[in-house]
Amino acid sequence: MRTNVFQTRIEAIRAICLKELPEEFRVEERGSLTIFSLFIFILILMVAGMAVDLMHYEKERVSLQNSMDSAILAAAALNQDVNTSAEIEALVKEYVQKAGHDPDLVTVASNIETVGSIETGRSITATANFQTDTMFMGMLGIDNLAGYSGGGAREGQQMIEISLVLDISGSMGRNSKMTNLKTAAKEFVTTMIQNSGSHRVSISVVPYNHQVRVSEDLRSRLNWDNQSVEVVNTTGTGALAGALTQYSTYDASAPCASFTSSDFQTRRLASATTIDSAGYFADGSSNFGSSGISQPSGQNYWCGTGYPTMIVYQNDETLLHNYIDSLSADGWTAIDYGMNWGVGILDPSFGPVVTDLVDNSLLPAQMAGHPVAYDNVEVMKYVVLMTDGINTKQKDLKPAFKDGASRIWYSDTRANGNEYNGYLVEMPDNSASQRWYVPGSPTTTSDDVYLAEGDASVADAVQWDYHKLYQRFRTDDAAEYFFEHSGDNTAFNAHNDVVDESGGYTVADSNVRNICDTAKANDLIEIFAVSFEAPADAETLLQYCASKPGNYFDVQGTQISDAFSAIATQISQLRLTQ
Repeated sequence: MRTNVFQTRIEAIRAICLKELPEEFRVEERGSLTIFSLFIFILILMVAGMAVDLMHYEKERVSLQNSMDSAILAAAALNQDVNTSAEIEALVKEYVQKAGHDPDLVTVASNIETVGSIETGRSITATANFQTDTMFMGMLGIDNLAGYSGGGAREGQQMIEISLVLDISGSMGRNSKMTNLKTAAKEFVTTMIQNSGSHRVSISVVPYNHQVRVSEDLRSRLNWDNQSVEVVNTTGTGALAGALTQYSTYDASAPCASFTSSDFQTRRLASATTIDSAGYFADGSSNFGSSGISQPSGQNYWCGTGYPTMIVYQNDETLLHNYIDSLSADGWTAIDYGMNWGVGILDPSFGPVVTDLVDNSLLPAQMAGHPVAYDNVEVMKYVVLMTDGINTKQKDLKPAFKDGASRIWYSDTRANGNEYNGYLVEMPDNSASQRWYVPGSPTTTSDDVYLAEGDASVADAVQWDYHKLYQRFRTDDAAEYFFEHSGDNTAFNAHNDVVDESGGYTVADSNVRNICDTAKANDLIEIFAVSFEAPADAETLLQYCASKPGNYFDVQGTQISDAFSAIATQISQLRLTQ
């Protein structure tokens, strides 16, 4: 249509020019070049006018685009003090208005990404449809030129979830190893918090020797096996008031988990729906001193007191430093248990535990929303695994002796101030006249006696469960004291073999490889590994676990600080995306 208008106007100009010329000039062909030149001149003027209009249009478009680009980048910046979609829109329009453009032309869309209350990224898009009036192209019927400007920007700053899995086995107490580890770990914490900001970092510390201890605040929020089981007594002793009627599968004295091989093949803490408890016991014997049988001290129990419990999802530098300073070295080495906890607390299935701890003010409010889903690209998960030795055996009580009713009873009346006079052993296969075996003094068998089922002196006797039995006695002591001379060899042999030894470096190393493979799969968790004056087998294992060659460090002495510093620097190099 515009072409027709153009042709019509050219014909009109031609007609006017010819009409106003004298007749003789119109028929005279001399000077026709002048007429052609006039047409060319007019065309040049029109093209030049179109160019002027187009230049004006492009100037407006570029100016609007530049102002929108600046506005979008500014609004996408995480350090801007704008926190809502409305504030972001206002900021973009303010930039456009200050550049001399109509802010009402701009449409803004934004998406703010958060983890808990912490913003991890934002995406901004803005578009504008505009028009510029023409000065020359109106001659062609084009009164204005329509245009479009727009763009988008995204900025994200990754949050970091870290598990520090630290070896505190007995060998760490030699040659200033523990001192060097504490210095390195504290420097790591400081670097991470200063470089990334406390609101963007969560650090969990998992100290391990032959076990990992769990605080009651944490354990009570996990799906820990804690059933109440009814006891069915089958002998006449069940009629006594002190007979056990129910028992708990969980021993509150044992803040440790017992993992099976399948648990190391999942990023969840356990492959089953519940976490099994480890037994609370001290194996071996106290060799029956002249004063009787000693009760084990806290650290002699396999899952005993006196060791630190792990801490999770903290960002307080002072708290973390004080905790690291409290660590001490003792016990055997179970790298597989340390890694299983280190990976498990980063898995999103651990989220409800963190949420409940935050809700009850047991964790910082910034930890809400952690651990995040694996598909959240704005949060990275890391395990820093450190050891100075090889795996050793894993021990636990066999299932039949980990909980439940034992055959041991205790009578305060019979004891009468002497502990060893109060113990009674139920003998269900004996006749009623020898229902109770009384071991008496542990240093002699001369005072051992049997009592009848209805003996009045046992009326107040209370039946013990296995939790209470192994809280008081070492495993070998219990077998020897209560059963060796009772005449029940079957019971003696069974109670003399209540400890289940599993693992050793072969099985435990396999467990470590499995959990490392699972963690590294699809780059979901990045693993750094530090071999600290460790033997060759441990070096090989840690090299296998590291996500890439550059993530493995073999260090001596104070070099451990250099390793932890390098890891902290690498992790804290957050990627900014635009």
